[in-house]
Amino acid sequence: MNAMPFHPPTDYYCKELASLDKEICSLLAKRKELSNQNPGFPELDLIAQWSKTFGLKEYWLSIVFAHLLNEEQIHIPVEPMEFLRFIPVLRSVTANELSHTVTYLKQYSNVSIVHIETEVITSEPFVHLGHAMFELSIAPEYLCTLNRGGGSGKTIQHSFVVTPPLPDDVSEVEFHFKVKPLPEPEFQRVLLKEIAVTI
Repeated sequence: MNAMPFHPPTDYYCKELASLDKEICSLLAKRKELSNQNPGFPELDLIAQWSKTFGLKEYWLSIVFAHLLNEEQIHIPVEPMEFLRFIPVLRSVTANELSHTVTYLKQYSNVSIVHIETEVITSEPFVHLGHAMFELSIAPEYLCTLNRGGGSGKTIQHSFVVTPPLPDDVSEVEFHFKVKPLPEPEFQRVLLKEIAVTI
């Protein structure tokens, strides 16, 4: 199983931070031990309070704590090798006015990639899907890792890398899909007025 190499986002590092970063790692280990690897998520009032106290962006803190939910959920991505075939699935379930569809699999020799589409079921023209974490689980013997996601308007697509590969016949396979909403940043909306200017 070939893991994808990790590429740091920058080759710069302020070496004066090394001792502080080591202390952060020590605190993360203590946090993991105290919570018994089940830390949950801080109340939004707490995050807002810490944001003001330490001068940190509230939304950024929310993302940090979302990633600290469980270290065990973070897995080294596996590089797909030797594409074999597409497998159409087209199985859907609707819950809370959202349709979740397993559209197809991409089969490789070492992994399967499961594609899932989420769509809002509404006739309203202006709809925006909020921010959330998406998780897929199948059975204990399968590891599912979020590969990528994207979309706009009423629809969003996600793909998950599944190891070991799924069988070509997935008629008896159950896909367990979880959506965990994240706090939404508050934006000030400014209505534009009709004007003509010369610049």
